Amino acid sequence: MTFLHPLVLLGLAAAAIPALLHLLERRVPPEAEFPPLRYLSEAERQSARRLKLRHLLLLMLRTALIVLIVLAAARPLLPSPGSGARLVHEPTALAVILDNSPSSGAVIDGRPMLDRLKATARASLTRASAADRLWLVLADGGARGGTREALLATVDSVGVSPLRLDLTAAVRAAARLVDAEPLAAREVHVASDLQRSALGPGRAAVPRGVRVLALAPLERVPENRGIGAVQVTDDAVAVSVVGTPGAGAATVTVRVQGREVGRALTAPGSAATIALPALGAGWWVGEAALDPDELRADDRRLLVWRVAPPAQVEALPGAGAFVAAALAVLEDGRRVRPGTEVIIGDRPAAGSKASVVVPPADPALLGEVNRALAERGGRWRFGPVGTPGPIAGTVAPERTPVGRRYRLEEIGQDGAKSRDSTVLARVNGEPWLVRDGSVLLIGSRLDTAWTALPATPGFVPFLDALVNRLARNEAPVIDAEGVPRVEFRIRGVDTLGATVFGPDPRESDLTPAAPGLARDVLGAEVLDDASFAAARFAGTGRSDVSGVLLTVALFLALAELGVATLTR
Repeated sequence: MTFLHPLVLLGLAAAAIPALLHLLERRVPPEAEFPPLRYLSEAERQSARRLKLRHLLLLMLRTALIVLIVLAAARPLLPSPGSGARLVHEPTALAVILDNSPSSGAVIDGRPMLDRLKATARASLTRASAADRLWLVLADGGARGGTREALLATVDSVGVSPLRLDLTAAVRAAARLVDAEPLAAREVHVASDLQRSALGPGRAAVPRGVRVLALAPLERVPENRGIGAVQVTDDAVAVSVVGTPGAGAATVTVRVQGREVGRALTAPGSAATIALPALGAGWWVGEAALDPDELRADDRRLLVWRVAPPAQVEALPGAGAFVAAALAVLEDGRRVRPGTEVIIGDRPAAGSKASVVVPPADPALLGEVNRALAERGGRWRFGPVGTPGPIAGTVAPERTPVGRRYRLEEIGQDGAKSRDSTVLARVNGEPWLVRDGSVLLIGSRLDTAWTALPATPGFVPFLDALVNRLARNEAPVIDAEGVPRVEFRIRGVDTLGATVFGPDPRESDLTPAAPGLARDVLGAEVLDDASFAAARFAGTGRSDVSGVLLTVALFLALAELGVATLTR
């Protein structure tokens, strides 16, 4: 048995008051023997026995009455297996995870999945008391602390989020949060559709003493299809379809500026290529869409690309044979044209819009190249020899080995850094490919004696990006999570790149995690709705018996009143 207000038990000392009062009333009168009254002695002894029994009964009733009232005021709690609203529990640190990621918008049997998850989260918070410490975790991963009423209001206002929730990371963080609280009990309640793809790497590693309850997924999971990735290449758009394995094919429609340009039938796990019409120069926005199904959030994805004429490129003798061969391949594919818009060599060229500069083959010429860069107003130069290492960055193929290189050093005026300087790739954490205004500096010669890049299949695409995009100061199109939209990156009057927002493609696979996998990864008890409701605060569930004690005290008070009045 435990008590909500244990300090009230100090009032049990008042149970000694009736005994003290009875002792004080015991007065021994002086004895006087009168012969005429001797016949009354026997009657007096019989009356004394009755009074002694009456006083003893009153003493017991009054003492028990005080004890019951004090115990009821302390609110004793007894363990109870029930789950009713009248049950109370010891102070608990509780974190409720409400997974409102895009998959929660799926409609199953005419009801959005999010409605079921919100009802579960709401029931957990409703059972909380003022002595509990509460947090609410949504798809953004942040833990919101607050009162029960404030968090209930947040749950009521929650809608489907465009962000994906990593359940493993969320449970790990929530478990550590509640474990740090010095309360009698610590629990994490997971209201999620428990997607298999929502389980992140590793395990949640729940600390000892923290209970994790996870709502079991529904038995019926709809077949879903969604747009995964969209990529525009060479006057065509490639659309990949993702979703629940085994789902049938669906029609993919591509629109440009609201006008339909093509359709294709595609199943999850495959891609369709749809030709684009001839478009003028500039940035274009379109979309790839599927026919609506139970999950609408992934049926549409925006796409953006830039149409530009092929760059006019010239390779100087100092650029090397591998560069000349790659440019010939690009020219055959109509990706570049002869001209002086971009010049590739071992020194910056005059009269060109952009220069791609590689180190000279003769180290003695390095000082001359650095002086030419300075005269052009550059902020970067070739420094001392750097250590070998792999290339890191999105421009060149990742992990490509670099055996020889020069460090690239930035030399600002009066310590100021150039706003037009951008590091595009690194080796061992040091700049290897840098854009400095209209000049691109590469720390190695594009030769197999310096780097393995020319011998890789990615060398020609790397050179294509170098002259057609990077030399023109154009950034790549980036995919990001968020409400579907396009944000352009602009400098002055020039559009440099774009970011396309949309849901994570993994949200399209509605396949739930097996209960065993969820238990292993999340350390959770996977329970259906009824079992989940019964298990809330089950480790500390108590029934308040103060009402029973007050009822018994009332009967004792009536009994004491009867004994005190009827036995006079």
